[in-house]
Amino acid sequence: PIEGCHICTSVTPGEPQVLLGKDKAFTYDFVFDLDTWQERVYSTCVSKLVEGCFEGYNATVLAYGQTGAGKTYTMGTGFDMATSEEEQGIIPRAIAHLFGGIAERKRRAQEQGVAGPEFKVSAQFLELYNEEILDLFDSARDPDARHRRSNIKIHEDANGGIYTTGVTARLISSQEELIQCLKQGALSRTTASTQMNVQSSRSHAIFTIHVCQMRLCARPDLVRSPRRLRCGAVWGPRLALPLVDFSFFS
Repeated sequence: PIEGCHICTSVTPGEPQVLLGKDKAFTYDFVFDLDTWQERVYSTCVSKLVEGCFEGYNATVLAYGQTGAGKTYTMGTGFDMATSEEEQGIIPRAIAHLFGGIAERKRRAQEQGVAGPEFKVSAQFLELYNEEILDLFDSARDPDARHRRSNIKIHEDANGGIYTTGVTARLISSQEELIQCLKQGALSRTTASTQMNVQSSRSHAIFTIHVCQMRLCARPDLVRSPRRLRCGAVWGPRLALPLVDFSFFS
């Protein structure tokens, strides 16, 4: 607990329920107690979402709460302080899970003697401040120029999907590179907030990982003849699965 404060809530044992004081109870789909390890939070809430990305499903993880509730700690973007491996938050664990899954799928394909899938990974890191969108990967951005209007635009496509234009998208080749991008953007946000004395409740961040999975497609040409069978396998073009987005919003 924060110094000078006391814990005012408790969790009902065996129930997804939070008790506030003696006369108020709130029921949810799932509740974690104060002593829950980060690994359990990830395995319960996020692990299946990452696996779903390999099947073509989009996913979003949203951290919502009052200032000081632990959003940064839970998401794992507090790079201004040292954390142990056990304390790693959701995003670093998801990154490790993603690249571990990529390596595993390539390994299985190699063992089966078939062409493995190719993966293209890119990332974006945005900050929402006073209804303006800031690009945390923009190295030319002036942290003190928050009053200037952003050139980033939000659009809606024909299927109702939301996308942005004017945002830096960094191509990623390794787990370490993606962690470094996350760290750079998180520290950029923290430094700017300190300079401007911005309260965290007025500033939100969205870290998005785009994953595109590609496979080689064989197209055989078979001739229906009992005396003559011709098979011409043409490799290509690459078959690209739908671009998958994995977003973290805090």
